[in-house]
Amino acid sequence: MDAPADSKRFFVRRINDEAGPSQQQAQVLVVRTRESFANFKKRAGEKLNIKAERVFLQNGAEIHSLAETQNNDVLYVASAGMQPRQQETFHLSVLGAGGVGKSALTLRFVRDYFVQYWDPTIEDAYRKTVDVDDVLCMLEILDTAGQDDFDCLRAQWMADKDGYILVYSMDEESTLKELQPFFDLHLQLNENKNPMPPIVVVANKYDIVKQDPSKLQVSTDRGKEIAALYNAQYIETSARTGQGVDEAFKVLVREVRKLRDPPAPKPKWCFLL
Repeated sequence: MDAPADSKRFFVRRINDEAGPSQQQAQVLVVRTRESFANFKKRAGEKLNIKAERVFLQNGAEIHSLAETQNNDVLYVASAGMQPRQQETFHLSVLGAGGVGKSALTLRFVRDYFVQYWDPTIEDAYRKTVDVDDVLCMLEILDTAGQDDFDCLRAQWMADKDGYILVYSMDEESTLKELQPFFDLHLQLNENKNPMPPIVVVANKYDIVKQDPSKLQVSTDRGKEIAALYNAQYIETSARTGQGVDEAFKVLVREVRKLRDPPAPKPKWCFLL
């Protein structure tokens, strides 16, 4: 339910003792626009069973007035001495042939709605803050054109990215084959990086082939085979229903994190006889 015209609705969450978002479910709090910030903190604290001292936006910025907020913001509330972890930033590109649903996939993730008809553009950039495994992340997502007319821009789209989502359509085999030029360019651009940015191969339009199996042109096994050749994760998605969309982006975030913070090497033991 929307807030009244002279009010704002917030989703408030507590920051826990580890300085990260609490597992507690977000609480809904509706406030009048003329309400004082002190009273807001008091009411938020009562909702979350803490003495609220500080309030943060999803991007980690501390706020001191309700004028700094927007309706439906997610706010993180902390007691004295607590603050959110520094927010991570990830630069990602969504790549693939024209018509596979790259924009529909991206808009489903960023805005949570399905766009059936979308005028293809050269590129669109989006930002979204998400919580992945209790750590806030800012995703900078570049949604790219798949038409051959823009081949000369592919290197620009893929340069200086933390990871890639390569999309094909399960009902059109040619779109799987069209991922190869992107992978080849990935190897060329990142040849001096060790390790290279990770890839998630996304098999889109799962809803179409599920509804009518006769339209299936790329099997799950074939998609996984190509993903393995690319040393990539494989996920089946439907931009129409939302199936697998969030997971595709979150899996890529987790893969990037593994490269940024690799596990400590296991100790080697030497026995002298």
